[in-house]
Amino acid sequence: MKRKINPELLLESLICLVLGILLFFCLLSGRAALYVHPRLNGFLWVAAGALTVIALFLFPHALQPKHNAKPSGALIFLLPLLACVLIPAGAVQSKAVSFGNPSAAGAVSSARNRGTVIPGPSSSAGGAELPKEDRNGIMTVTDEGFAKWYQDINGNMKKYEGKTLRFKGQVFRMKEFAKNEMVPVRYAMVCCTADLQPCGILSRGGDAAKYKENDWVWVTGKIRIEEYRGQTMPVCAVSKIEPAQKAKENYIYFTY
Repeated sequence: MKRKINPELLLESLICLVLGILLFFCLLSGRAALYVHPRLNGFLWVAAGALTVIALFLFPHALQPKHNAKPSGALIFLLPLLACVLIPAGAVQSKAVSFGNPSAAGAVSSARNRGTVIPGPSSSAGGAELPKEDRNGIMTVTDEGFAKWYQDINGNMKKYEGKTLRFKGQVFRMKEFAKNEMVPVRYAMVCCTADLQPCGILSRGGDAAKYKENDWVWVTGKIRIEEYRGQTMPVCAVSKIEPAQKAKENYIYFTY
């Protein structure tokens, strides 16, 4: 006996429609940036439009009966919907902070082998300016300028040696850190949320121990150049740590 509808095509059209609407919602609300690099937004707009068109094309055919329809075959298309629910946005995979020197020979290759990030020209920096000393001799790094500054301090360490910096990030620690050590980081996205990497400079001293993982803090201190775990790198000798508000943008972005 024939059915009055084709449940297989009906399910497929509904799944395509829901996926298309979900993509449009994520793009319009800005939530897509929690999952993928903004440079991919163009592809997402096309995908959202294509899914909606496919759904509208399939729906009239779904009203035509079909013998032995098998709607279970369309259930595989539910996997993207389940992924959106089960995979949290911003789930950081890396447990190693980036301590990169982009000017060192072979740094990019060796750093990637260690799972760290070496910044190239920053796509998020745009017209952001590098920090300048104020009347008190303090260089404050803005949220918008973090990516550009991070690239600059790793490539031009001597320029910052002895300078007093004030910068903001989330508290990040590795198991080998001392109690008074932490890295105030911003998370860099290369392609999607699966490759998020914490980027920042080692900060030592002050009352660092009282702040918990992922707390947002302002750190003020003098920059020294030190050898750490076989790398020459800038280290902040902390003089002051203050609670901070979350940055407006969730991530920073580098191009390679």
